[in-house]
Amino acid sequence: MRDIVVALIVLGWLPFAFFRPVVGILLWFWLSHMNPHAYTYGFAQYFGFLDYVALATMAGLVMDGRKKSLPTHPVVVLLILYFIWIVVTTIAAFDPGRAIEKFIHLFKILLFTFVAVMTMQTPNRLKGMLYVLMMSMAFIGLKGGFYTIATGGGGRVEGAGGMMGDNNQLAVAMAMSLPLALYFFQHPPKPFLKWPALGLALCFAISVVGTQSRGGFAALAAVSFMLLMKTKRKFTAIVVMAVLASGGYYFAPDSWKNRIESSEKTTEDSSFRGRVVMWKFSSNLADDNPIEGGGFDVFYVPRARELYMSPGERARAPHSIYFEVLGEHGYTGLVLWLTILFTGWYAGGTAAKRYRSYEHTRWLGDLCAACQLSLVAYAAGGLTVNIATFDYFHDLLAIIVLSFVIGDKLIARGDRAESSAEAGEDVAPRPPSSKKWSPYQNGGGRNGQGRAARGLP
Repeated sequence: MRDIVVALIVLGWLPFAFFRPVVGILLWFWLSHMNPHAYTYGFAQYFGFLDYVALATMAGLVMDGRKKSLPTHPVVVLLILYFIWIVVTTIAAFDPGRAIEKFIHLFKILLFTFVAVMTMQTPNRLKGMLYVLMMSMAFIGLKGGFYTIATGGGGRVEGAGGMMGDNNQLAVAMAMSLPLALYFFQHPPKPFLKWPALGLALCFAISVVGTQSRGGFAALAAVSFMLLMKTKRKFTAIVVMAVLASGGYYFAPDSWKNRIESSEKTTEDSSFRGRVVMWKFSSNLADDNPIEGGGFDVFYVPRARELYMSPGERARAPHSIYFEVLGEHGYTGLVLWLTILFTGWYAGGTAAKRYRSYEHTRWLGDLCAACQLSLVAYAAGGLTVNIATFDYFHDLLAIIVLSFVIGDKLIARGDRAESSAEAGEDVAPRPPSSKKWSPYQNGGGRNGQGRAARGLP
């Protein structure tokens, strides 16, 4: 029954994705984040829904006569350069046949990152993308949070499929979602959703605890510290965090305490020793291949293991985004990737400062500040989790870039209206907008009236 419901929803929206690519992008976000097909038990679990959505959306973009272009933002330029580099490293990989699968996966992510940046350049389209993203993460976070509470922390929250295939990846995603939930507390879509957004943020934190993931715990700690540094009410925040942390630790089961406390005894922890072995593997491989690395999934190539793995050690995942990129794409790829991460973080802070200065773009400033905190969670959690090709990371970059595009348009429109008023010219009143959200508002109308009425190109 679940299979049929998911299939009907996706296939029913496919024609809309063709005629309105915006719908296809929202559908892509829903499928890639919530993974509804992962909760089925029949044909839908392995059916390539995303491929059909991508095909319909891309065909719709080709048929659409309206001109679209990528913004010349530093993040976009760096992502293009990084894509060119992974093409090179895939061709030069130790095993191109094994590398191509992960290359295709990242190619799809980057493709829809670029498509979203080209297409979602109006306030309501950006909000729609954000709403779909958060509704998907809320489903997973609420489920994990309630499960943790119901089992008293005794049951471990496992991965939800897709980009959150195991508990470590899910934990980092939940920590990354916490700042966005707090953003919705500041700017709820409806007033009655203000306090539920705060409860959702708490559920995200509880879900991280429920995964018993040390990488997730590091991400949560990093977000909490940055929130503490940025808030004006530091004493209140310290008291609240101390009470929650103390209460959570007191009621946590011994299995969770042992898991976290083992981080302090790394020399006795076989899991951590295994990660160090793979980090040495990446370093040794990069030292011999500093430019191009070994290509995607080089950690599982027998020839590479023979050359760079310590005798008697078992090959496993790199368990670090930094050593993952280093081993697969060399020092060149690592520098490019770190530059993308830093540029995204810096751009988020710059946008927050710029757009908070204007009342009509304050929501964009707060959104970019939340994305900046989410990137901190990603960087901290990624110390021990291999998520270099994480969808969520690229989504945050797209949101920051779109915020720049939309924010500059809104500021320019406000400046034009102010100049016209000072010159004594009549300013055309805005047409009344519908209370219901639609992806066609603010420039998404069928024949462009919405765009023209608001002075947007």
